[in-house]
Amino acid sequence: MSVKTSSELKRIFCVGPLGCLITLILWWGTGALEKIVSFPKMNINPTFRTILMAILAIDALYLLFGSVLSLPIQERGKTLSTTGPYKYIRHPLYSAIIYSITGLLALWFESWLLLFSVVVLTLIWSFLVQKEEQYMLDKFGKTYKDYIEKTGQFLPSWKALKKETEN
Repeated sequence: MSVKTSSELKRIFCVGPLGCLITLILWWGTGALEKIVSFPKMNINPTFRTILMAILAIDALYLLFGSVLSLPIQERGKTLSTTGPYKYIRHPLYSAIIYSITGLLALWFESWLLLFSVVVLTLIWSFLVQKEEQYMLDKFGKTYKDYIEKTGQFLPSWKALKKETEN
C-alpha cells in the first residue's frame, strides 16, 4: 500500500471534502436556526413522505454507487467517464449530496428550511466545482467541452435528454 501524495489526493477527491464540510455546516446551521426561529414543519402525508424518501434513497444509491463503478477512485482525474450517471451528470457524487441526501434529511426532519437549503448548496457547489471543471478542460480539452454541452453540472441537461428521447 502506497502513501498518497497531496496532489494525488487532490486529483482523487478534488473539491469533495471541502464541499462536504460546508454542506455539513449548512445542514447543522439550518437545524440550529429552526430551533431558534419557529419555522413550520412539513405536514406531508406519511405514505407520500415514505414514497418520496424511497425515491430519493434509490437516487442517492444509484448516483453514489453508479459513480464509483463507472469511474473507480484510482481513475479519477485521469479518465473521462461518460457512462453510468456520468452519461447525464458531470458531478453525480456532488448531485447526490446536494439534492438526494438533503431531500432525505429534509423529509426525515420534516424541515422546509433544510429543503430550501438546496438553493444555497447548489450555488456553493457550483462555485467550488469550477476549479475541477477547469482542470478537466485543461486535461481533456475539446472532448470535455463537448461533454459539457451534453450534460448538466448537477442535474441532467434538458436539452440532451430531449435529444436522446427523439433518437
